[in-house]
Amino acid sequence: MKNNTTRQVRIPGPRDHDVAEHCQKSGMRPEDEKKMLRLLGKHAPAHEIHSNSPPRPPRFR
Repeated sequence: MKNNTTRQVRIPGPRDHDVAEHCQKSGMRPEDEKKMLRLLGKHAPAHEIHSNSPPRPPRFR
């Protein structure tokens, strides 16, 4: 039998993301960041963060 040495192993990343880091990256106001932390805690899945975050402010050029 042949030894298969080219096997691929998928290592999943972290399921929960840092809520405060997401708020800072997306440019949320400090009041909104506090609200998100109260609602979700320090770590939450990405879909919960995106569904509960306020709409992004427009970027004018």
